[in-house]
Amino acid sequence: MCHSEYPTVEGIPVLLSKRPEFQSALQIAAAYDSIYRCNTNVWEPLGRDTKEFVEYFSSLLGQFESKRLLEIGCGEGFLLAALNRGEKFAIDLSAEAIKVARTKTQAQFSVALAEGLPYASEYFDLIVSVGVMEHFLDVNKALREIRRVLKPGGHYVGLVHVRLTFWERFAVKSSEFFFPRPRPIRFARWLRTKLKSRNRQGPRVCIKQPIQNKYTTQSGQACFERNGFRVIDVLHTRKDPELPLKGPFVVIYIDEK
Repeated sequence: MCHSEYPTVEGIPVLLSKRPEFQSALQIAAAYDSIYRCNTNVWEPLGRDTKEFVEYFSSLLGQFESKRLLEIGCGEGFLLAALNRGEKFAIDLSAEAIKVARTKTQAQFSVALAEGLPYASEYFDLIVSVGVMEHFLDVNKALREIRRVLKPGGHYVGLVHVRLTFWERFAVKSSEFFFPRPRPIRFARWLRTKLKSRNRQGPRVCIKQPIQNKYTTQSGQACFERNGFRVIDVLHTRKDPELPLKGPFVVIYIDEK
């Protein structure tokens, strides 16, 4: 851990990097604080804070050694509370989120950036992030930092929302409505719903996040590999329809250092 003096917010260390390229983090942190003040179960509409998802994801993480675990972007702590092995550390850009998370579980919480992790090299056995890579300020610096603090042979499990290519979308709809057997009634209902939603007026219900990095399934994997990880598995419902993930665009990368 570094020994510089940093402020605290209600006992939560604020360990944001003071380097000029990360000054925008203060405004982004304020935006996330506003999101968490105004909402609860913030990411449930994306299928991430549901009981089914937390049970599945915590079981997935249970396959890996985790004497010391870090969650990047812990949010309100739903997943962190389900992980009960070893020492737990968690960072988020929002102090408001951490205030909620620490009521659910014991961990060493801090406000910090993935691009400037306040930990010694080779400190963690297991690192996890859920829906966070899309919002890194600098994805290459963040992944290099994650690799730095991960022990050799350790694992980083990252869930990423990707954009499907045309052919991936075509394959999803074909398997849903036409193959291995035609489902014309289901297809007609889907088409009617799409047409209605296109014409519907009203406020958007999704939460707008400050940064939106865009990946495909392939470019996401290439990003991990470019920064020194070995991708040992890629999980999504296009490959395994039984996974409790909300939509074919949700991809879990299991990476090894």
